[in-house]
Parts: sequence; structure tokens; C-alpha cells
Amino acid sequence: MGYRKNLGIILIMTSLLLLGGCGWSMLMTSEERAAVAFKSGTEAYETAEFSQATGFFRQVPPESALYNQSVQMILKIPFQRGMQAFEMQDYDRSVREFRKIDKTSPDYEKAQRFLQYAIFAQQQDLYNDLKGEDRIKALGIMAEMAVELRDTDILSNSLETIGSELSQSSSASESEELMKMMENMISVTEDPEVRKNTLNQLLGDFKKLHQNPNLRPQMFNLIGQIKVGML
Repeated sequence: MGYRKNLGIILIMTSLLLLGGCGWSMLMTSEERAAVAFKSGTEAYETAEFSQATGFFRQVPPESALYNQSVQMILKIPFQRGMQAFEMQDYDRSVREFRKIDKTSPDYEKAQRFLQYAIFAQQQDLYNDLKGEDRIKALGIMAEMAVELRDTDILSNSLETIGSELSQSSSASESEELMKMMENMISVTEDPEVRKNTLNQLLGDFKKLHQNPNLRPQMFNLIGQIKVGML
């Protein structure tokens, strides 16, 4: 009898070894299996293997104490995917990922902010590819977005771009439109260095703008607006 009992134990252990992880999993409780799945999901998440992470987190059943945490981790994944694409300058993909993020996600507010950054980058790429009136229209959209974002770097770079377009412009109506963009952006620009750089750009075109009597009032108003903000 003892021999048969030992043989039975050996056969069971051999079967478990042959089954590998599945065999050991059979010996686990439901909560232990959930803990393993959650741990595997967390490890995959931390190494940016987001598809694998999602698969592991979905293995955690609703009755598990780890279920709510798993749901929260799943909700975080679109944001991480969006950031991954954003850092790779794949703005089309980052926009798609950020738009997937539900309001219940803990990263919703951050995602909305980076969504705007990604859309701005898309618009900038479009602007670089366009010419003529379409190029100025694209720049106008960028200027509106810069005002909305109120990011110092974006405001600075956009004002510099507008200043460059203003220097090259030979159209009074286009110059007027460009200065309106500047006015709107300067109104939300608090950085004195950005204001100073914009003023220097504008003064560099002073002679050209001053020659057109229709542009003088707008030019002087813009210069005054910039200087007041520097006091």
C-alpha cells in the first residue's frame, strides 16, 4: 500500500511538472491567480508592453479584490500609448490614443492637454507644407491654439514664426492679419523675454510697415501693447 501511495504521489508531481504553469495554477486559489495576473500586468505596463498588460489585467475577475485596481490600470493604458506616440513624434497616432480616453480615466485632464499639443503639432506640420493664403490660414489656427494653450514655448515659437511671415509679407491685408495674430498672442504672453523678442522683430520691420499709412495705427498699438506688458 505504501508503495502504491508513493507511486501515486510521484505520478501526480510528474503530471504537474509536465503541465508546467498550468499545473501549478490549478493548485492556486482564484485570488492567487488574480494576484499573479495583476503582477504580470504591472510588469508588462512598466516595460511599455501595453497590449500584454491589458491582457493580464483582464484576467482579474470581478470578484477579486484586485479587480478595481486592474480596471484603473487598463484605463491608464491609452494615455501611456498616447505619450509613447507623442514622444516618437507620431502625432496622428497620439491623437487617436488620447481621444480614446474616457472621462473616468485618472489621466483624462492630462490627456486633454497633450491632445491639444499633438493637434498643434499636426497643424504645424500642415503649415510647413502649405503656401500662400492656405499657409497663413494654417498659421492663424496655430495662433488661436497657442492662445488657448498659453504655453510659453509655443507662444514664443509661434510669435517668431508670425514675425518671420510679417517680414516677408508684401500684402497689406496679410500684414494686418498677421499683426492681429500677434495682438491676440501678446495679450496672453506674460514672459517679458518673449515680449522683448517680439518687439525687436516688429521694430526690425518698422520702416516697411510705417510706409503703409493703413498699417501705422495697428503697428503703433501693437508696439504700445507689448511695451506696457514689459513695465
